[in-house]
Amino acid sequence: MMAEKRVYALWDDLEPFNGGETRAISGEWKGKETLYLNQMNSAFFLREEVTFSSFRLEAEVAIPGEVGFVGLIFGAKDERNYELVYLAPIEIQYDPIINGSMTWQIYNGPAYQKPLPDTTGAWHRFAVEVGPEGAKVFLDDQPDPMLVISNLQHGGERLGKVGFWNYVPVYIRNFSIEEIPTTERVFSDPVQAGAINRRQPEAGAFLTEWMVKNLLMPERAEPWIKGIVEENGTLNLNRICEAKPGLVAEAKSGFLLQEETEALLSLGYSDSIRLWINDIEVYQGDWLWQPPSHDGRIRPDFVSVPVKWRKGVNTVRAEVTQREGFGWGVAVKTGLPGITHLSEEQLKNLSHI
Repeated sequence: MMAEKRVYALWDDLEPFNGGETRAISGEWKGKETLYLNQMNSAFFLREEVTFSSFRLEAEVAIPGEVGFVGLIFGAKDERNYELVYLAPIEIQYDPIINGSMTWQIYNGPAYQKPLPDTTGAWHRFAVEVGPEGAKVFLDDQPDPMLVISNLQHGGERLGKVGFWNYVPVYIRNFSIEEIPTTERVFSDPVQAGAINRRQPEAGAFLTEWMVKNLLMPERAEPWIKGIVEENGTLNLNRICEAKPGLVAEAKSGFLLQEETEALLSLGYSDSIRLWINDIEVYQGDWLWQPPSHDGRIRPDFVSVPVKWRKGVNTVRAEVTQREGFGWGVAVKTGLPGITHLSEEQLKNLSHI
């Protein structure tokens, strides 16, 4: 049986896609008919949901100026939660949209980004192969994937809708979706496939048990919510609270030590933070997207603080402020091996934090 393939020129008909309030203009660029997208953070979804277990999305794309981002959408649960990979002027970025927000500040580094030579001013073929095990991203005629995504943040069980996306002016044409036969797995390497959805970071390196409180909703019957720590060690606040500038979230964690000790705590965060260790404030700072000097990406070794940990229960409290509408959260390394985290109920009952 031949694999099914659907092709959408885009410049002549957008009826198969739902683009909400976004605007698109048919035109021509460098001798090719094309669709011109000039809005910020615009998503177009194919109205028909994907039923293939594995498939390849592909489009011809171009970034005409110094700044522009054009991407492919898959695994869309709704218009505010979907998988996204995009081509930027000098990189490919995996940037899952969570609760309506871009999260590239959380998902950074070689597992989520691929540096490139300047891609602007030319047409490129951009593609992603998607399966329940993960996704692979291709550019132009390169036979090997430029980026391998082995942990889809929205999961691979429900593949959802597909589409395309942009942030500031770009061109796109000939969007296609092609079924990948079940005999041709996206991840044929069992070792590679076995790494899928390993959500927990290295044991002992990060604080992985957090409770989070949204300070702008004190009327909640259950104000403390269990936080989700990603595989890179980041407490991802986008999964709990919509990223709106001015929103403040309080997070608390704790663990037990057999004896008093000194260590170097390290952390990364976005956008603004105050941090307390055992009720003593040890750090406050701002780190957000302010190009070209600040990218606001969360790197766990961004700041180091010497700490004298005490015997018994130790507590860590963070107050994180959202200032720009992108990814926000915190990653903390205690500098201690083999800590015993407090349970969810123990954290809830810590009255002093």
